[in-house]
This record gives sequence, C-alpha cells and structure tokens, in this order.
Amino acid sequence: MNGRPGLAGVRPRHRTALRSTDGIGHVLLDWVPAPGTAGYVVHRSDHYEGPYAPLHTGPVLPPYADTRAEPGRGYWYRIAPRTPDGPRPPLPGPVRGCALAPASAPAGVRVRIDAGAPHRPAHLTGDGARALVTATATARDGTVEVRVVNAAADRPCAIPVPALGRRVTVEVAGLEPGARYRLRPAGDTGPEALAHTGPDGLVRTTLDLPMPGSRTLRLAPDRTRPHPAPAKEDPGP
Repeated sequence: MNGRPGLAGVRPRHRTALRSTDGIGHVLLDWVPAPGTAGYVVHRSDHYEGPYAPLHTGPVLPPYADTRAEPGRGYWYRIAPRTPDGPRPPLPGPVRGCALAPASAPAGVRVRIDAGAPHRPAHLTGDGARALVTATATARDGTVEVRVVNAAADRPCAIPVPALGRRVTVEVAGLEPGARYRLRPAGDTGPEALAHTGPDGLVRTTLDLPMPGSRTLRLAPDRTRPHPAPAKEDPGP
C-alpha cells in the first residue's frame, strides 16, 4: 500500500493569538485556548529574541496576570501549549507588555452580585479583574455575604508577591426595593453602615483590598429600625 509515511502522526498547526494589556502593577495576558490543549506555560524575556524563561511550573488557562513585572520596564511574552502528548515549544508571535506604576489611588474593580440568584457567577470588570480578583456570594434569610479575593490565580499567598491594592466597588442587586440594610466588612470593628435600596433594589459600596488578601462584606436587613410611620393629619379644632 502506497502512501505518505507519517501523515497520520502530523499534528495540526496550533493557532491562537496572544494579547497583552498593561495594568496597574501587572501585565494581563489573554488568549483563546486551542481545542485539546491541557493548558499553557507563559514565558517572559527582556528582549524580543530571548532567551525566554517560564514564569510558573504547572500549566494555566487564560487570563494570566504577571504580577512580578517591574513597573515601567518592558517585557516580551510567549506561551507554550501543553497537550496530552506533553509540552510543546512556545508559539511564534511574542507580544510586549509593561506594568504601570501604582498611582495615588488603587486600581478600580467592579463586582456585581445578584442576591436573587447567588449561585450565578459574579460579574467583574476593571483593571485586571478576570485574572486578579475573584468574588463569591451566599444568601440566606435575606442576608448576603460577598467574599472578594485579590490574588493572581496561579500565585498562592505563600509565595511573596508585590502589594497591589485594588479598590473594589461591590454592587448587590436583587434586593428588596426601598428596604434598609446594614453593611459591615468582616473583621471591621467600626460602626455598621446603613444603606437604602432604591426602586431598582441595588446597594453599592466600596472596599480597599490589598494583594494578596481578601475581604468579606456582610449585608443584612435592618430590622431594628422600622420604617417611620406616616404622620397623622391634624383633625383641627
């Protein structure tokens, strides 16, 4: 039987485009994983030509935040896929990234939670939110707890990382319109804050969140202070 030897073992060309975004204290890398890929290893170099060194050991999925980039210093990045057959060489087409220096105020992140459906994933937007900040929520008997974590997904807190602050705006939707709620971050010994929901049933507050670090916000109905009763009309003399 005549045929071209080795044709069945030829691997299809791996196609994906690496993108970089300069963030406060980090470089955010994003790409679309190719089918059949177990993960990727991000490589970094000071020069386009290399040499490139891996930034982590185990494979990761996008997005990836390089939190050890020195602000103001340019780097080049490449990604190397991991397949069931083993590691592959870095893909062509490196991209450049440069972390921005922290400003006088922390970078902003917005977290939106639906109290009516706490099982749904939180919606996060802002500076490096998808790679640096995660949020989960629980709701029981009208009380909502939102836990916000600021850490790159591939860097456990045991590894020293730069202190990168994030100012997180937490929005809790799906609450009782016109109700009053008590707000208190876990561990905060100060007085509780009061928040009133508008016709849209939304409460909004902010948290300062260092990295690595986490904070939990507790939002409970205020049942100790009933709504003021309407004033009675003076019947007159």
